[in-house]
Amino acid sequence: MKRVLGLAMTLIMAPVLALAQAKLTPTQTAMEFYRALREKRYADGFKLSVYRGAVEGLSEADFKELEGEFARTFAAIPEKIEARAEKVDADSAVVFLKFGGIDQPQSVTLIRLNGQWLVGERDTLKIVQQQGAAFFFNAKMAVSQDEIADLMGRIIGSELVYAEHKQGLCATLDELIKLEALPADVQPADVSGYHISLTLGADKKSFAVTAEPSSYGKTGKLSFYGDLNGLRAEDLKGRPASAKSPMYQSH
Repeated sequence: MKRVLGLAMTLIMAPVLALAQAKLTPTQTAMEFYRALREKRYADGFKLSVYRGAVEGLSEADFKELEGEFARTFAAIPEKIEARAEKVDADSAVVFLKFGGIDQPQSVTLIRLNGQWLVGERDTLKIVQQQGAAFFFNAKMAVSQDEIADLMGRIIGSELVYAEHKQGLCATLDELIKLEALPADVQPADVSGYHISLTLGADKKSFAVTAEPSSYGKTGKLSFYGDLNGLRAEDLKGRPASAKSPMYQSH
């Protein structure tokens, strides 16, 4: 009886296993890629893309740390996705998908690597191969650093305007927030993975605002320093920047 049941299960499962092992077409790959990301099956989705090398070395703790960023990034993927066209040229392909809520079909680029279609471009694949499991953290750091640089610039600009109207005096963070020059969540605490602090000079006619990564190498690498002379930044392994740091250059 056990042998009969085993044979029956083999016959039943054979078509399913064959389908699972079959090579996906570019369209099938793109559709499953977006479906997996929408369903928060991030590892499954990224393995169908040029980013698979970036997830293969991630630990469970790493995934948890990145989960919030992934959720924000892919939350807008609609439930309804329709395939419209597919163009294949040797080991490259372009798939056109119609996303719910968007009038025009969107193009999705794929490449074929070792017989498998992957969503993405070869230039991105090279970067992922170089950075490996650090790729997503590096991308997250770049975003955090850009956000903090923008915020620091906003603080410096607000201080300049405040000083013009207050006989050269500078404001605390609380005062700038009360004036709605800054959002309420900008406090001497963590913002976008950075710890921000603002101090005034003894005569309150000068200020220094600093920002250091809360977790060096994961939330950021650059330390920032700002005053009436502008914004400075450098990689100090998490230590505070100063007026001697080089001027910040946006990328």
